[in-house]
Amino acid sequence: MTSTESCQTPFGAFSLRRYPARRNESLLAWCAADLLLLEEINRLGIPGNQTLVVNDEHGALTVALQPQALWTDSALTALATQHNLALNQRADIPVLWSIDKPSHVPALTALRVPKQLPYFEYQLHVLATLAPAGTRVLAAGMDKHLSPRVAELLERYIGPTERHRGQRKARLFSATRDQHNAPPAPSLARYYCEPLQAELTAMSNVFSQDRLDGGSRLLLAQLPGLEPAATVVDLACGNGVLGLTAYRLGIARELVFADESAMALASARDNAASVFPAQGDHFYFYHGDGLAAYPGEDAQLIVCNPPFHLNHVVDDYAGKRLLTQCAAHLQPGGRLCLVANRHLDYPRTLRRKFDRIDELARDDRFIVWLARRR
Repeated sequence: MTSTESCQTPFGAFSLRRYPARRNESLLAWCAADLLLLEEINRLGIPGNQTLVVNDEHGALTVALQPQALWTDSALTALATQHNLALNQRADIPVLWSIDKPSHVPALTALRVPKQLPYFEYQLHVLATLAPAGTRVLAAGMDKHLSPRVAELLERYIGPTERHRGQRKARLFSATRDQHNAPPAPSLARYYCEPLQAELTAMSNVFSQDRLDGGSRLLLAQLPGLEPAATVVDLACGNGVLGLTAYRLGIARELVFADESAMALASARDNAASVFPAQGDHFYFYHGDGLAAYPGEDAQLIVCNPPFHLNHVVDDYAGKRLLTQCAAHLQPGGRLCLVANRHLDYPRTLRRKFDRIDELARDDRFIVWLARRR
């Protein structure tokens, strides 16, 4: 049984489930930051349909408010929200991806402060350029996840900001758009990738946007020893560094980039066009829940540096789900080349899903595995 709990809000009680769902779920599909936002919106007397919801996690804000739109980077958030709207027999709400801008900003924006501070700055910049004077922006987060710079950035981009007293280990900020010109958005992050021999860029919500992370570096060192494949999937692709390097080495003839982040896919697309401007017909891009609903043909090789967290929650469940999806989307004899933190118990999952597992490399933090499908 998956866990369904009733969330009590000023706009009614709603049944909410986390996504992805798992047995014996111990975490709720909402938090105190969601409730602070809903309570303040109710106090202000602003109808939910005059709001824009930003960075909802599992749909608590969207289900309660029925806003004009949900602005998000995450395919997982969009799926969670869709499921919870249906569960509560609420109307569908348009999803606006992070790489697009709202056509307008309504009277109030309800924003969950995101994990990546540059992404928060980018969103505030967009809101500041579109919102007329007097528009309100409410932002909230859990105390343990909030940067000390939240109020400063709201003041810098939006206008006068009030930092409300903390409640239930969460905090609310309210800002009002004034007449000042907001500063420009943060520039794209970039770094030179030696294994690829090219400069890569990344948008503001992409993992390891300004440097090559240690896990990817260790996996890249193993790529020259892999057999070529007709179709390679770069799963949880980020800026596309693994897949693009495999293509550079002649390992991949056709390359699929897959990620749940709209900004990751956009960054991978831009990097593919920059590094291989004449090879666009060989690259495909899939935005979704890993490979859960992937419609393409099964691959001969998947390369993956999976996340081991769901939003702020450190949890290897996200990575293990991806391993199961890999097994389902590999051809017979297909291979998965995976890098993971040494402390994660991935070998047990790999042994259940794959016929043979070999350790290719390890260092102080990471292990690279090569698994073959039955």
